[in-house]
Amino acid sequence: MIVTVSISDLRTNISEYLEKVIKGARVLVRDEKRGITVAEIVQAFTFDKDTYEKTLRKAAGIFSADNHPEWKTKESVIDWVTKNRQTSDRSF
Repeated sequence: MIVTVSISDLRTNISEYLEKVIKGARVLVRDEKRGITVAEIVQAFTFDKDTYEKTLRKAAGIFSADNHPEWKTKESVIDWVTKNRQTSDRSF
């Protein structure tokens, strides 16, 4: 959910808007006189080491030379990337 608020309203009701942020909302702060958004308040990102480790362990081994023989050696990976870049419209 996105909530748009004026600077003066934010000052008056800051705890209310911070509660909304804690619950997952984004608060856009607008300068009504200039007609522009001057800030966005979002919940701070926290790194959860345990969740990251579990996800990494779950994904480990999904891509291997056994199920992707084109990635068996470093040279074969380079050849595979080069070939795919040449066949696509993208350039690097």
